[in-house]
Amino acid sequence: MNGEVAFGAEISQDRSRCAIVAAGRSKAGKKVAVDLVYYDSPAGAVTRLEALYMKHDPVAVVIDPRSQAATLLTPLANVGIVVTEPSASDLAAATGDIADLVNLGGLEHLDQPPLTSAVRGALRRVLAGASAWERRVPVDASPLVAATLAAWGYLKWEAVSEPSAWLI
Repeated sequence: MNGEVAFGAEISQDRSRCAIVAAGRSKAGKKVAVDLVYYDSPAGAVTRLEALYMKHDPVAVVIDPRSQAATLLTPLANVGIVVTEPSASDLAAATGDIADLVNLGGLEHLDQPPLTSAVRGALRRVLAGASAWERRVPVDASPLVAATLAAWGYLKWEAVSEPSAWLI
């Protein structure tokens, strides 16, 4: 990935794993790249996010406050990390954004088995007049949800930071 990044985090339904995904522009700059940078116990997630935050100064850290990962919000606030908390309509938009990127060939990801498995087992649920990822599926959906949140946070930042989006 080149330049700026956003992070998304999600905890699996059985709380055995936390997925943290980075999103930013691919090295060629033409695609949005997602990278599963942490996939381990939720107990180490705050420490890992804090280290990633200090190293990369991300444009966003995104966590759904209505998900299993909501338990990370207070500990992250306690270490000074500001978290973007998407609404239900934001989650629907994020799911649409990542689906559009895939359909248009605009998403790049490494062949990381947990993320690949989550994508293959993905199902959608109705949310806010659109759809979002169903988290209660036979595979761990947390890598896909984290990738979706990270990509949404990055794209949202990119949209407002491009000079063409500024009002003069």
